[in-house]
Amino acid sequence: MTRSIILMRTTTQLTSYSSLIHKGDHIIGIYPNKEIELDLAFEFLKDGLQRNETVMLVTEALSKTEIRKKMKTIFKVDVDKLEAENDIIIKTTKEWYFPDGSFTANKIRAQWYNLIDYSNKNGRTSLRVFEDTSSFFKHGFVRELVHYESTLGQKFSLPNTAICGYLYEEIDTLTSKQFRTLQECHNLVWF
Repeated sequence: MTRSIILMRTTTQLTSYSSLIHKGDHIIGIYPNKEIELDLAFEFLKDGLQRNETVMLVTEALSKTEIRKKMKTIFKVDVDKLEAENDIIIKTTKEWYFPDGSFTANKIRAQWYNLIDYSNKNGRTSLRVFEDTSSFFKHGFVRELVHYESTLGQKFSLPNTAICGYLYEEIDTLTSKQFRTLQECHNLVWF
């Protein structure tokens, strides 16, 4: 499968590259800092909402109140209503990936299947997710994260699209083998 590597630093560039994003894409985004990562995350999710997709942000970088406020400003929609209808989903990494303090890939995959099924039953065309991976580094789950990413493959067979967000400083802590694995299991690599 062909993998594209794209150098991108601004939300304007994301908007111009949105035509490259397709259902099933498994994208790795590597960012110089959290501010740029989150700015691009919000634009990516806004694009998904405009495409009738359920959107989900998984991060601990901002409080849920701060996230909702930014979404209201950027998306220009009734975030509270869409969140109540599960068209917008906001989770912390701990809530989604390790609620009991451990990480189990099979349990996470089951959650994805259930969420995608729920989204489709509620009239959304697919699920679009931005996942901030920083907590995996913070909590010592890097090996598990790389293994989990490798099991997902470059393209999803389900109707979902995801960007897995990493910071440069986190990538620098990986072995060359781990980084190569991450590159190989994503069909788009954004720097």
